Parts: sequence; structure tokens; C-alpha cells
Amino acid sequence: MEPPLRPTANNSHLSNLRGFVLQATTAVQALIVAFLLLITFTSSSSEPSLTPLYIILPLVLVGIAYNLFTWRAQKAASDMISSYIAFGLIAVELIALIGLTGGLDSAFFPALALILLLSSILGSRAFFFSAGAGILSYAVLVVMTTTSSDGFSLHPPQLFYILLSIFFGWLLSKTIDQYLLTAGVAGNVADQLGKTQMSERLMLSAIADPVIGLNSKMEITFFNLGAEDISHWDSTSAQGVQLQNVVKLKDSDGKDMSPTDNPFLKVFELKKQVTSDRYYLLNKEKKQQAFSISIAPTFDSDNKVSGAIAVFHDISEEKSLQRERDEFVSTASHEMRTPVAAIEGYLSMASNDKLATTDARAKGFIEKAHNSSIHLGKLFEDLLSVTKIEDQKITDKLEVFNMSDLVGEVAVEMEIMAKQKGLTLLTHIGSASAGSEQVVAPLFEVSANQERIHEAMTNLVDNAIKYTQKGSVDIILSGDKTNVTFTVKDTGIGISADEQRHMFEKFYRVENSATITTGGTGLGLYITRNLVELYGGRIWVDSALGQGSSFSFSLPLAKV
Repeated sequence: MEPPLRPTANNSHLSNLRGFVLQATTAVQALIVAFLLLITFTSSSSEPSLTPLYIILPLVLVGIAYNLFTWRAQKAASDMISSYIAFGLIAVELIALIGLTGGLDSAFFPALALILLLSSILGSRAFFFSAGAGILSYAVLVVMTTTSSDGFSLHPPQLFYILLSIFFGWLLSKTIDQYLLTAGVAGNVADQLGKTQMSERLMLSAIADPVIGLNSKMEITFFNLGAEDISHWDSTSAQGVQLQNVVKLKDSDGKDMSPTDNPFLKVFELKKQVTSDRYYLLNKEKKQQAFSISIAPTFDSDNKVSGAIAVFHDISEEKSLQRERDEFVSTASHEMRTPVAAIEGYLSMASNDKLATTDARAKGFIEKAHNSSIHLGKLFEDLLSVTKIEDQKITDKLEVFNMSDLVGEVAVEMEIMAKQKGLTLLTHIGSASAGSEQVVAPLFEVSANQERIHEAMTNLVDNAIKYTQKGSVDIILSGDKTNVTFTVKDTGIGISADEQRHMFEKFYRVENSATITTGGTGLGLYITRNLVELYGGRIWVDSALGQGSSFSFSLPLAKV
């Protein structure tokens, strides 16, 4: 546990007060010298008395010299003592001046009371010092006045001055103590924060990956050695410069990062962490260097985004390996597709009784081989689709078409597969309560590639039929003024909430008894998600174990 914060005896606020004490006492002493010179050399007497000048002037000069020496030395350890001595010297000087100019009836007595009051500005300990000095001064002056007069008198007005200065001095000392306590705690907190910020900067500087700090104006506030290496700027020159002038990110085609895709701007808009691995920098050899950029917002006390911290991680090697792997998969899939198609064709002919004569047992083997070849062909098609998606090589010509017509085509194509499993395939266009037959289907026009959307629909219906043992599969098409939604609802095994989070990941398959006996690549839903998102849509799943599943995707309607 950390110790509680305490005000230090030597904080800057107390030092400022002590400096004020030295200045004030020096100014008063200068006024005393001026007064002594004035009354000595402007006296109307032919022979003015030089006694006050001889007695008080040396004391004043000693006091001024002491103040100047202490002020110059600025020794923290002796600040409090030096302040007491400064007040003590000026009190002695004023007592002497009062004694030589009429005693307690002197016009300088209020000045003594004021100095004693001001000495409390250093806190409670100084107050006790000034209170004691005030009482002692009053007693000395009473004795001096009594000696030079005919009788003893307390001089009530002067006693009142002393008591008044003691009372207000006590109030002043308490106020100063509270101020110093608050200022000390605030100073300690600021010091702790400063140390924390310094520690954070040291940790960020020690990170090998490039780290860049930004303020709300997208100006650089922090720049470690890693950032210097990738930008060719030094940290001093980069401070306060706009990020886009220092770090010039480019996409895979060598084009500058567009404002709409700028991950740094998205952090300020979304107020949450943003990660991107789409951008490159040119290194010293003018070669593309790929980075995964993780940008997190920083917040001020009002929970507003005050800046951001960006960490760049070099993924050039990973990107290169991924590119080589994808090229291999693409080449292998493309080369294997033709022979697999040929095998599937020959096996199909071999299982046809009109083209080949086989016994029942051999025919069973041929049908299993045929189904396996179909599965293998689907795998190669999926691998090619994944490669195109990840390489962003899907360049489709957009067309406006009616989703209702496409749903009807998919339903007809998949109905045979559903009947083979003993399932009922129902189509609901425009309303989930409608039957499989429609008189007039609503018009839901979208702008996309019809073949791609056909593939997405087929993937969802195919999955529903494969993982439903009995019951029905419903194809539902509904919409509103802005979007059209395609849903496939089944009465299958259902999916747990934990597994639903991974359903659209590459190669992910739910592990249970039903999926073990059912073939699949684990790529269908991943491909479907990417195809839907390619055209500005979104996809989701609603399911519960033992209660079936409902897979849906929505697309924006074409603007007329």
C-alpha cells in the first residue's frame, strides 16, 4: 500500500511566501532609512539629533544585507529560520525607532502591529513567534515609556493594536495552513501523475514496435524509435505535425489512404479501438512494408476522446507467407478442378444403368465414389472462392434484379434435395405466414451480382437441409422501405450461443454427432458472409439447441 500524500515542508508555495516576506521586510527597512534621513536633514533645529540615525541605521543596514544575502542564497533548509530572523530584525528596528520617537505614543507603533500581523503569513509556527514577539515588544515599550515618564500606564489603544494583530494573525495563519495543506496535496498528486506519465512514456519508448500518440487534432504528441524507423522522421521534428504528413499509408494498389477508410478517423468517430491490416508503408528501399495497426482512443475527464495511441506491427513476412499459401491453394484448386470434374462425370455415367452394367454391390461403391467426387469438387470451388475474397479479386458487374424471382429459382433447385431427406421445403415471400404458393410476389429489387447472391442463398438452404433430420425448412423473404431480408429457418439440431459467435469464421464447424456424419468444408458460411458484406449487407443467426436455427441476411434495396 502506498503512503498517504502529505504536503512537503519545502513546496514551491511556501517558498513563494518566504520570498514575499523577504521583499516586504526589505521594503519596510528601506522606508525606515528614508524616514531617518528625512527627519535628520530636514529638521528645523539648528543642531538636529543624530542619535536615532546612529542607533537605528546600522540595525536597518544589517537587516537589508541579511535579506539580500538570504534571498540570493535560497537555501531551502534555512528558509523558515531566515524568515523568522528577518521578522525579528525588523521588529527590533521598529522597537528602537518607536522608543526614540515617543515610545508607545509614537506614530510608528501601528507599523509594528502590522509587521507582527504579516509575520503570520508563514503559518501557525510563525504566528506563535509573532504573538510572542508582539507581547514582548509591548512589554519592552511599556517599560521604556514608564522610565521616561512620570508614571506607569498600560496605554489601552496600543494594547488593543497588539491584541488585534494577534487575533487577525491567528486567522491568517489558519488560512495559510489550510492553503498550504491543499497546495501540498495537489502538488503531490501532480507529482504522482507526472511520474506515472513519465513511466508510461518510458514503457512506450521501450516497445520495439512503432508507437505514435495523437491529440484530438490528429497532431503527433508521442513518437518512439520504432516510429522514427518507419517514417524517416525524428521524434523532435514530428512533434505537433499532422499524422498524414509524417506517416503516409497506402493500400495494396499503392494508392493513398482515403479519408473514408482512415482507421485513425474511425477511432474518433466510433470512440473505440480500431484494428486494420490493409495498409502499407514504403521502407527505405522503396518496398512495401505491411503493418497491422491497432489504434485505441484516449479519454479526458469528461469522457471525451482527447487523442489516440497507435501501435504498428510489421506483418510483411506473414503477408508474404499468406500470399504464397493462397497462390498455392488457388493454383492447386484450379488444376484439380478439371480432373475432379472428369472423375465425377465418369462415375456418374458408370452409375447410369443405360450406359454401364454393374451389379448392385458395385453400383453402391460407385455412388459413394460419385458423392465423394462431388464433395471434393465443392471443396475446390470453395477454396477458389475464399482465395478470391481474401485477395479482393472479386470484380463483379452489378445488376438490378428482383430477389423474389431469385428465391423462387433457389426453392425449385433445392426442393429435390429436401424431398430425398423427407423434408418439407416451404417458401414465404412477403410474409412469414404465407404458404408455399404465391399469387403475386412483392418486388424487392437489389443492386448486386445475381450469381453471387444465388450462391449465398444456396449455401444457407443447403446447410439447413443437411443438418435437419426431420420436419421442414422454410425460406422467407421479407422487406421494408430500405432493406430486403432473406431467412432460412429449419427444425434441426440447433446451435449453442457459444458456437454462434464462430459460425461465420473460416473452416469452423460445429462439433456434434450430427456434423460428424455430415460432410462439409467449413467454408460455406464464411463465403456467404463475405458475399453479403460485399454488397453492403449483413448476416446473422438465431438459434437454440434442440429448437432449430434461423440464418438471415439483409441487403439494401436498389435506389430507384
